[in-house]
Amino acid sequence: MSQSENPLKYLSDVQDIVDLNDFMQDEAFGEACDLALHVLVKPDVPPATAKKALIQMEAYAFRFRMQAQAYMTIKQGKAGTDENKKKNIYFAVSDACHELAGALKYLARTEF
Repeated sequence: MSQSENPLKYLSDVQDIVDLNDFMQDEAFGEACDLALHVLVKPDVPPATAKKALIQMEAYAFRFRMQAQAYMTIKQGKAGTDENKKKNIYFAVSDACHELAGALKYLARTEF
C-alpha cells in the first residue's frame, strides 16, 4: 500500500517511530530513524549517497547490537522493565539497520 492510498496510516506509522525515539532517548537511534525515513520517502537513492548511507547503517547496526548486549548482560532488567524493553528494541533495530544496509548495498552497485 502506498502512502497516498492511506495517508493517516502512514502518519500513524511515523508517529510510532517518534514515540520509540522518545522512549529510547538515544541520539544515534534518532539519527538512524531519520536516515531510514529519508530512504522511505525517497527510495531512488543515487549510488554515491547509497554508499554513504550503507556505511552509516552498518555502523548503527553494530552500535545497536552492542547496546543490546549491554542491556542483556550489564544493565539487565526483568521482563516489562524499561531495560528489558530497550534491549529488545536495540536487537530489532540492529537487525533492521543491517537489512536496510543490504538494500542500500544493491543500490550502491547500480549505475543510473
